[in-house]
Amino acid sequence: MLFQRILSISLFLLLLNFLAITGFAQKVSDVTPKRIPTTDFIIFPWGWMPSGEIDSGVWGDFADIDAMMKDLFDCGFNATGFIPARHIKYAISHNLAPIILDSRITSYPDLTPEKAEETLQTVLNEIPTPEERKAVYAFYIRDEPHSSMFPRLSLWADAVKKQGILPYINLFPDYATSQQLGSKDYEEHIDSFVKTCQPSYLSYDNYSLFNDTELEENRFYNNLETIRKKSLQYNIPFWNVILGNTHFNYSEPSATTFNIQVYSTLAYGGKGIGYFTYYTPNVGNYRLAPIDPFGYRTKTWNALRHINLQIHSLAPVYCQLKSVNVFHVQNVPKNGQGKDSTVHLKSISNGQFLVGEFVDPNGNPYVLAVNKNLKSSVVLEVVFKKEGNTVMISPYNKGKIHHHGEQRWLAPGAGVLLTVE
Repeated sequence: MLFQRILSISLFLLLLNFLAITGFAQKVSDVTPKRIPTTDFIIFPWGWMPSGEIDSGVWGDFADIDAMMKDLFDCGFNATGFIPARHIKYAISHNLAPIILDSRITSYPDLTPEKAEETLQTVLNEIPTPEERKAVYAFYIRDEPHSSMFPRLSLWADAVKKQGILPYINLFPDYATSQQLGSKDYEEHIDSFVKTCQPSYLSYDNYSLFNDTELEENRFYNNLETIRKKSLQYNIPFWNVILGNTHFNYSEPSATTFNIQVYSTLAYGGKGIGYFTYYTPNVGNYRLAPIDPFGYRTKTWNALRHINLQIHSLAPVYCQLKSVNVFHVQNVPKNGQGKDSTVHLKSISNGQFLVGEFVDPNGNPYVLAVNKNLKSSVVLEVVFKKEGNTVMISPYNKGKIHHHGEQRWLAPGAGVLLTVE
């Protein structure tokens, strides 16, 4: 009898513990992290998604396209990769802005404005519901075009924009050759693109991390310098497509590689991040994208989710800011500026730092400082010219907190958004 009584009490306590745990889990799961809309800041997986058709069988962790879309949302994306129109409903159900890929929308040479509009209308008419048609965020048009293609691309872009949809065209990095660009130099290439295609944003890719997490700073930051300059000149935002896998002799992705690429883009005022790629291509030595060639999550997935959710946490403040300056404390890139150019700071720690300077709509100063040391954590000390307490925007949904004590430490490649109150 005693044993039965003890067993009954033990089972009862286990049940209470289970209910407490599941109750807490339910409360946590009911709290949806704030997600920034694509109109303010886009986070997307660059590339094509697997078919995910229900009749194709189980693919790794995901049974169908609906599970794939849920996985993208869970990883912190607010837009899809390039998907066929038939998958729009799955994107909508998981709060993802659809970027549509259709082979009929391409840059064939005999294109006319009428043909472009007619083809696009045919594609849109095949989307079954008004809700799905209204949800289309962008149409993929072209990646890394030669400048001779710009006139034809502009016809597609005009047809897409008339429908209130973004045409997605991604540009070369600045280390492309003049033969690849079809232009005298990179700035001329961008100027020609903007003049001809009248884009609402600038999207480009740059992969500059090699071997054992070595960043070629001139290659990476000089491109950001030019893109920021043109973004401000034409008053349009820019998106940076960065490394999300390893191939050739590029670095393996990690928390550090995501930190330095994302936070550097933010410091330069970027309003979008694309990852090349989310799904690992099954060619060559491509590996360690967040999803492997068999459809299973790799160790990269958690690192990617971690940085994406930080973007969402910072975005409500960050997206209200205007970029006014960028400088480097050490290792100033060829076209960059040193700390003597600072607008907001009286002093900053001596170290390998990148600092973007901003103002909010009321003229209050902000800086986004990045630890460019990819091997070691560092302590960051800043003193604003404006008197007051230095506070940081928490990357973990906690609003503003004091920047002192242990909060001053920055992980390799990581950044912090600061202001003074």
